[in-house]
Amino acid sequence: FFASPFSFIKDAKAVVSFCLKYPEGSLDFSKEDFFVILSSYASVRESMLKRLNEIALALSRELEKKGYKATPLEANLPVDERRWVSCLLSHRYLAQISGLGDIGVNNLLITPEWGPRIELGSVITNAPLKPDGPRLAGRIYEETCKTCFKCVEACPTQALTREKVPPYNFELNRCLWATQGWLMLSKIEIPPEEWITARPTSMVMVPKYTAKYPFIKVYQEWQKRKMDFPCCIECMLACPVGKK
Repeated sequence: FFASPFSFIKDAKAVVSFCLKYPEGSLDFSKEDFFVILSSYASVRESMLKRLNEIALALSRELEKKGYKATPLEANLPVDERRWVSCLLSHRYLAQISGLGDIGVNNLLITPEWGPRIELGSVITNAPLKPDGPRLAGRIYEETCKTCFKCVEACPTQALTREKVPPYNFELNRCLWATQGWLMLSKIEIPPEEWITARPTSMVMVPKYTAKYPFIKVYQEWQKRKMDFPCCIECMLACPVGKK
């Protein structure tokens, strides 16, 4: 976490977590074409994040009508480009604590109904709400993830491992190679060693690789316009939980 619920509302008592499911067709895209991803998944994701913010605002207003303080937690801002994470509070961990799902091997929130193919929203309030969670914390991981590892097998950059538990099974620099578009542009799945070992993160290598792959600037511009969507979601697509 970058902040505390008390940073938003001094007498906060509860966080309401909710999610929207991706339309199945929006995830059935060609993974080789950046502009297909841009026109399908990325555009749907942008619409979902905007809708989550609208829901959060509407819920906050309803709570205020009942005499409580409430504030939405922005669905995707601010973005820490060094780590490709967003928001001052983690929607994933708030949702796990709230009872929506469990953190899987892929480090995403996995819901029983839809797996990780969702986007999350949150509202902080001082309303004394009855808690639902964390009723699923550890359950999906123990019952499914520990014997599955399809996300590990699907990750093209080998950013996930079987040997450790989340979040310690995740290698950020390898993931950034794919999510930021370098894999798609270079067609090289395993990042160069200097990228993997760069500190504090591989972002220090971006100027060098931008000179080598200048078309990445087109990717970066569109990613900023479309709320910083990732160019790789293989770990999300591979998860069997919630698939019909």
